[in-house]
Amino acid sequence: MLKHREGMGYICAVAASFAGLFAFVTASPFLYLDYFGLSPGVYPLVFGVNVVVIALSNRVNIHLLRKRTPQQNLRLGLLVQLIAALGLVAVTALNIASLVIVVPLIMLFTGMIGLITPNAISSLLDHFGHISATATALLGGIQFTCGALAGVMVGLFEVEHLWPMVLTMLGAALLGNIGVRKLTRAPAVNEQQG
Repeated sequence: MLKHREGMGYICAVAASFAGLFAFVTASPFLYLDYFGLSPGVYPLVFGVNVVVIALSNRVNIHLLRKRTPQQNLRLGLLVQLIAALGLVAVTALNIASLVIVVPLIMLFTGMIGLITPNAISSLLDHFGHISATATALLGGIQFTCGALAGVMVGLFEVEHLWPMVLTMLGAALLGNIGVRKLTRAPAVNEQQG
């Protein structure tokens, strides 16, 4: 499996998106409690909105699969994650990061997990259906390892700013997009679910 180019592209997509998610999860207490000054009572509500957005994007994914392939939805999710990460970098660089701007961008980034993960798994299992348990176990192991490494990267920088989080999220989004586009075949424009 590790030598299968296209399969590794799908694993890269999931691993990178989770790395970006874990960068946010690691930084979220600092981000919301210290940087934006939210109360400990409000923090779980603002954080929890991301879970709702992931669930909603799963529903959107199901709807989109009526006219699009899993590979098309996967690429869409990765592209939206990249745009959200670029937005986070821009507002941080311009020093205009506010709760009203940052929260929706993070919601957009994390929400794409609902488009990326199921479509990458589906695409991976197209190649490894005969060893589906092994394939999903490998994907899960790599996914959480990359997530943990991203969390460590954010934690290593003891900078009281958004930069460690947003740059890690941007790096993850770039890796996911590059991995899928370089390692997998492009879906046909007229290819649709049957």
